[in-house]
Amino acid sequence: MILRSGKIFILLLLLFCNSVYGSNYGLSVKGVVLDENNNPVPGANVVYNGGTMGVVTDGQGVFEINNLPIEKQELVASSMGYEAVTYELDGHSDESFITLRLKSSDFILNEVQVVSSQRDNRRRSESTAVEVINQDFLFNNYSGSLMQTLQRVPGVSSMDVGTGISKPVIRGLGFYRVVVAENGIKHEGQQWNSHSGLSIDQQGIHQIEIIKGPASLQYGSDAIGGVINILPAPIPQNGEISGNVSLTGKTNTAWMGGSASVSGRNGDFYFHTGFTHNSFGDFKIPETDEFILPAPVSAAEASHRVPLGNQVYNTAGRENAVSLTTGLVKSWGTSYFDMSYYSNKTGFFDYVGLQYEDQRADHAKNRRDIRVPYQKVDNYSLNHFTNVALGENRLQMALGYQYNESAEHSFLFDRTGNRYEDLIYYREKDNLELLLKLHNVSANFLYSIRSIENHTIDFVLNSQYHYHTTDGYNHILPHYNRTSIGAGVLYKYEFSPQWLFNAGARADFNRFEMEQSLNPDPAYGDAVFNPDFNKNFNGSSFSVGVNHLPDNNTIWKLHVGKSYRVPSAYELGAYGLHRHEGRFERGDLNISPEQAWQFDAGLDKRIGDFEFSVSPFVNYFTNYLFLNPTPELRPEGQVYEYRQTEALLTGGEISLDYMWRRFQFNASAEYVYAVNLELERPLPFTPPFSAIVGVNYQLNDGNVFKRSSIGLEALTVADQNMTVPNELNTPGYRIYNFNARTTVAFGRQEVNMRLTVRNLLDEQYFNHISFYRRMRIPEPGRDVQLFVNIPF
Repeated sequence: MILRSGKIFILLLLLFCNSVYGSNYGLSVKGVVLDENNNPVPGANVVYNGGTMGVVTDGQGVFEINNLPIEKQELVASSMGYEAVTYELDGHSDESFITLRLKSSDFILNEVQVVSSQRDNRRRSESTAVEVINQDFLFNNYSGSLMQTLQRVPGVSSMDVGTGISKPVIRGLGFYRVVVAENGIKHEGQQWNSHSGLSIDQQGIHQIEIIKGPASLQYGSDAIGGVINILPAPIPQNGEISGNVSLTGKTNTAWMGGSASVSGRNGDFYFHTGFTHNSFGDFKIPETDEFILPAPVSAAEASHRVPLGNQVYNTAGRENAVSLTTGLVKSWGTSYFDMSYYSNKTGFFDYVGLQYEDQRADHAKNRRDIRVPYQKVDNYSLNHFTNVALGENRLQMALGYQYNESAEHSFLFDRTGNRYEDLIYYREKDNLELLLKLHNVSANFLYSIRSIENHTIDFVLNSQYHYHTTDGYNHILPHYNRTSIGAGVLYKYEFSPQWLFNAGARADFNRFEMEQSLNPDPAYGDAVFNPDFNKNFNGSSFSVGVNHLPDNNTIWKLHVGKSYRVPSAYELGAYGLHRHEGRFERGDLNISPEQAWQFDAGLDKRIGDFEFSVSPFVNYFTNYLFLNPTPELRPEGQVYEYRQTEALLTGGEISLDYMWRRFQFNASAEYVYAVNLELERPLPFTPPFSAIVGVNYQLNDGNVFKRSSIGLEALTVADQNMTVPNELNTPGYRIYNFNARTTVAFGRQEVNMRLTVRNLLDEQYFNHISFYRRMRIPEPGRDVQLFVNIPF
């Protein structure tokens, strides 16, 4: 009913806007992109409307843009190996054909910072730390999952499960404190679960915006730690069909995969479609004699312990994804649908099977075999976006529906004999332990006033409805509904070209309705897991910031704000065994929303070929939510409870880049200090200090090999001894990575290739926030990776 009403509303609005504004807008521009020698640059990107829309040049470097609003526009042309160029288009003059000339770049694409006009504009206009990541960055850093790719951005970490699952951590904050969105619509899943990753196909992503720090004003309370916003693909050029095929191979996991995408446009109608399939086997580690079970075991079980060896059994996985975007480009704006399906099946380390020689032999026969325990995730999404130009003002509307289904299969047992029928029933479903189903409906509206000189005012309205049900042998979450509505205003004032002021405020309303959960095994625990629970959570947030731009090469930033976060359903109502973590977890219905005061600063400086950036931050929580171990023991394991405390997180990021002739040197470092102020102890899941130092050398172009480079980097990670009880200390380490890249020209057809060797010296090391760290399982050993991209 919500989606149907939303579609009718949008259709009426589009018809109205078309009748009122359709005759006033319709500027067409045609042009060509050339290099310094007047040669056409095919495949160059020409973006406009703040970088949210764009076209690609054809084989002769020609592009055409139709139905532009009759107003000033900034066109930005860019292509790999060239410096981006900006062209100011006066919408009231007749500029039917323009020439954009690109200058060859003397530097190699930085693997940590992406230099683009849109990135520079965002960093200049926003007081928070913002990075815009494009496809070149993704190709240069592509790894097993989206977050493993993005962790090359300073301040961003990846909480991994093997090689195919990961979730984001920004400045030490993760789980529900980081929002992942697709063009502003929140991507919802089982965020409470450290072994549930993002149900997103990273090979179908064109551009990403990362906000490091609070972004609650625009995205709601869950964005207290930051945002990863996946931006839409550029709109294709009229009359053209383009696409690419990507192939991936990795030696460590015998990874084989590929993706293909096709985009096209005919008149007002355009489309994007993509397909991805990846398959990988158990990951291998440097030979080790260490191995422990993740929970207390009997003396008989302990006698079966064996060394882990160099293969982590049952960590194979498969990934499939398909997506389709269809839309219209009109004089008043754009309107499009985005549909996607993502599926992932991944095994968890089989610590039971490892004890028995026959099962170890079976695993060794087929590295791609996925057995119990494993996880299966299916995610469906359907979104609709409409962007309307109302003179210089903008209206953006988004409606979305997402269905996420996560199934966990484990070795089931009946500890009392009271649930024999249940045990047989769920064992026939391949040992179904948990089946979590989440329906999510979203509606976002943004009205932006830009008609007042030097002022920008954005009015934001967000709403969400969650409906969550569970099944399976074990209980851990109740059935619940959640309704969220939030409204805010963002204000930006440009005092002068050197001074920019940002401010905003927001209020949110949230309501939880949880159903009563009865204990199916009354021999242990309470008769009622969870009582009926109905409660409203209201909150507000605000911020102020200022940017000082003394010259074109310097940006000073200062941002102060208050944020809050509504507790999640899991933090409120969790009750049960979290088997893969080996502990019993219990929520608290009496906890209150988190409150945080947050301070950010920043300096970006460029001096000739030298670029420097530093971003310190301070987050002070009056009631930080965390999972605390208790002295209570149950048959399932030690009890952990959600509690609140006064907490402080502080730290920052720093990066340096320098170009000398054909050498590019880059370095970056990040640090987070997180402490429970009441207990004077550290907070859990805090990434340690880390630094990356790298050098790349750009080779001369030949007739066949172009834009070639080779490089070497060193990743240094410090010890992490600031841990909580039952959290292992992690020793520091240093690993080396090698990379080489080239573009092979077969006539007019180009093939982009990248060879990477990760952990070049096959060092044994541990990722402190990895899921497998607590089992003393090291990270993967040496991995030779080949990536091939064929555009057409």
